Amino acid sequence: MLFRSIVLVGHSDGASIAACYADAAPDARLAGIVLIAPHFFVEDFSLAEIAKAKVAYETTDLRAKLARWHAHVDQAFRGWNEAWLDPRFKAGFDLRGSLANIRAPILTIQGADDQYGTLAQIEAVEIFARESAARSRLILPDVKHAPHREATAATVAAIAGFVATL
Repeated sequence: MLFRSIVLVGHSDGASIAACYADAAPDARLAGIVLIAPHFFVEDFSLAEIAKAKVAYETTDLRAKLARWHAHVDQAFRGWNEAWLDPRFKAGFDLRGSLANIRAPILTIQGADDQYGTLAQIEAVEIFARESAARSRLILPDVKHAPHREATAATVAAIAGFVATL
């Protein structure tokens, strides 16, 4: 099946990947991009929370909760956690330059209480994305890192409204 028009939707690192694709691979089919809690650079705030997640994984029921979503939960968690906590990652991870060539409209969604990134991640899109790319944002109060789970109705409504404008 060949798609004539696509909207990329990504969450967390998946949102970062969607943005990098939109920047690196001009695709005439790309009608828009929805970035939910994206990461474009490393914040000390995020690293402190990721370190707390490691402790929680080792000492609480976090592993069991994540196992519902991941067939290989240890590999998934450690692959994410250990990569982010490696000091070389902080020194080398900066995707802000990967926003400059995005031409498609962008909707960013972030929880105001996101424990893994501040609003500076959303502001990076507004600063670095191409001026011709229409940008809009939704900041959800009392929501952490998973707006699609914590504020499902508001997140879906925002995405549907965004898509309707494309």
